Amino acid sequence: MQIVEWYDELVRLTDSPVVRLNRAVALGEADGPRAGLAALATLSDTLPRHTAVAAYLHERDGDLATAARLYAEAAHTAPNLAERDYLTRQAARLNALRRS
Repeated sequence: MQIVEWYDELVRLTDSPVVRLNRAVALGEADGPRAGLAALATLSDTLPRHTAVAAYLHERDGDLATAARLYAEAAHTAPNLAERDYLTRQAARLNALRRS
């Protein structure tokens, strides 16, 4: 919870959308993925890595189908090859889990 409080302070100081995105991840870790998803829903889906964060939080919430779809979607807009490959592997991993 301390990390969320630090992000709250950063939001007060900067009101940066990227800080708010990172706060949503921290909230998802501290209070559960649904709290993170609720925070994420208040942010523009045009933010870089918004879709990847949504995928991660949906996976943590147990919604593997949505998470796999979002990981694949995020891979298409990844800013570099390493990130694209990572997101593609995450989507493939979840799709394999769903099939087994």
